[in-house]
Amino acid sequence: MKRKNWKHFKIKSKLLNTVLILVIPVLVLCLMEGYTHVPWDLTPPIFLLNLICYGLVYAFSTFAFGSVSGGYTFATLLFMCGGLANYCVVAFRSSPIVPWDIYSIRTAVSVADNYNVEITGKLIGIVLGFIALAAVSRVLNVKVRKIRTRMAGALVMVLCLFGYTKEMGNDTVIEAAGLDTTLFTPNVLYRNNGLVGGFVGNIRFMKVEKPEGYSDTAVKEIAQNYITEETETKKKDLPNIIVIMNEAFSDLSVFGDFSVSEDYMPFIHSLDQNVLKGHAYVSVKGGNTANSEFEFLTGDSMAFMPTGSVPYQQYVKSEIPSLASRLGELGYTTAAIHPYYGSGWCRNIVYPLLGFDQMLFKDDFAAPKKIRNYISDEAAFQKIIELYEEKGADEKLFTFEVTMQNHGGYSKDVGDFNESIYLTDEMSQGTQVRAAEKYLTLMKESDQAFKELVEYFEKQQEPTIILMFGDHQPSDYITNVILRELGLDRDTDDDVYYNNYIVPYIMWSNYDMDTTQVENISLNYLGGMLMEKAGIGLTGYQQFLKEMQKEFPAITANMIMNADGSRVAEKDVQSEWIENYHKLVYNHLCDKKDKLTQFYE
Repeated sequence: MKRKNWKHFKIKSKLLNTVLILVIPVLVLCLMEGYTHVPWDLTPPIFLLNLICYGLVYAFSTFAFGSVSGGYTFATLLFMCGGLANYCVVAFRSSPIVPWDIYSIRTAVSVADNYNVEITGKLIGIVLGFIALAAVSRVLNVKVRKIRTRMAGALVMVLCLFGYTKEMGNDTVIEAAGLDTTLFTPNVLYRNNGLVGGFVGNIRFMKVEKPEGYSDTAVKEIAQNYITEETETKKKDLPNIIVIMNEAFSDLSVFGDFSVSEDYMPFIHSLDQNVLKGHAYVSVKGGNTANSEFEFLTGDSMAFMPTGSVPYQQYVKSEIPSLASRLGELGYTTAAIHPYYGSGWCRNIVYPLLGFDQMLFKDDFAAPKKIRNYISDEAAFQKIIELYEEKGADEKLFTFEVTMQNHGGYSKDVGDFNESIYLTDEMSQGTQVRAAEKYLTLMKESDQAFKELVEYFEKQQEPTIILMFGDHQPSDYITNVILRELGLDRDTDDDVYYNNYIVPYIMWSNYDMDTTQVENISLNYLGGMLMEKAGIGLTGYQQFLKEMQKEFPAITANMIMNADGSRVAEKDVQSEWIENYHKLVYNHLCDKKDKLTQFYE
């Protein structure tokens, strides 16, 4: 018996073919929005604006495949996979896919094994809906046979897609369609503008926009009042400087006192000699680690970058003055350590541009202790000790380490790692609660590793200063457990929202240092404060930041803190300080021709 294939099931009715050709893109759009919200969140004009893009993609695929059957099947499955990828990204880092995530694919793949995706009935229904539409597409019966027609049609569709992308950034289109332009909350923007509309609209932010009133003359006028200070302390008396940016390290008690079986940071909480401790405000949550180290090492704030962008991947393409290059000029040996792949966030490319002499990555660790398949903080800190013991007697060491032990993916059971810190309320002990308990257990592991590092340097004669801070809090599925216990809602309470961007910082030394406490600070200021505590003269840029810090103790992509401690959205602050800072950030990062290099180093 001859085997049947799809051509025996083609729809013969021209009317039905026409109806399905028109309806399938509409249904696919609805399914795409259904991954994360409901399609009727879109207004009719915005729905139509999104539908135009779907129509262009379906038309291009039809010309490329030479038939509606092949083109519609491909496009439907393409959208299904794109929407599913966005669903996973939102679950992992609490924010949607943005255009520059294409640079992060290798980083995302390298850590994907440690994440679990919640498979809901709704998700299954949406995927089945896509599959059903793909099956229907296979029986559509319209073909484009002539190769010239196919090539010309595909080319026209590509040009139309380029035009669509350009017009989505046009102020007239934005105003006419009522598109949301508030980058402050990407999830809300995608909900209001649609997944495709939000994604395409963000393409215009692939480059940092020049601030209003920017010129080399304006920047020189700002910088002329700040000259790099000489370091009066002799090199032999300067301290070794150790900086640890600890992955997802945070103290969730910033939301309030919640019930827990035992203290998860007993050592850090007990430190009271030669130590500064406080709240560091960051620009990211649940991911985009590289943005926190960028802010710390450069002094530039993500407040002036496109939402969701990653400067390491998009903007750092040539040498840029940083904390590392400044210390290198003062005679320090500068080493960057990351116990994972060097390709993550392009660190192996960026670190030399920031002035690091040496880079150590995963392969430089011999049989290290691991937790959840990641190199542990204990092993990571031991590498710092190894570098210290290998250096020359007259050599000063600056190490900057970004850890991996606490990386996300807390709901997945890995190896013999189990929670030992428990939430002691009467909450249902479901997957998310267990994940939160595992996270808190990891915090205790970091605390113990930090204790061992401090105890080692307590015994050393050479002056040494150690700074540790978190890069961000864990994803929402962890913090939401604590918020539910405390009866808090980040979506309706601004204070709770801002608290999602607080991590601890701890600065300790094995010698007497000024321990005047700074309760609140953001990462762009933290490097300057470290230099000052180490007795190292500030750069002109760091002096500017120190003065601005008096007016605005913290500034991030999410908020600005006023001198009175009030926290507001950046868009609500009008200040000459902020305007000048924006110009300096642009000059430092983007202006290759007129960069005031000496001002930053």
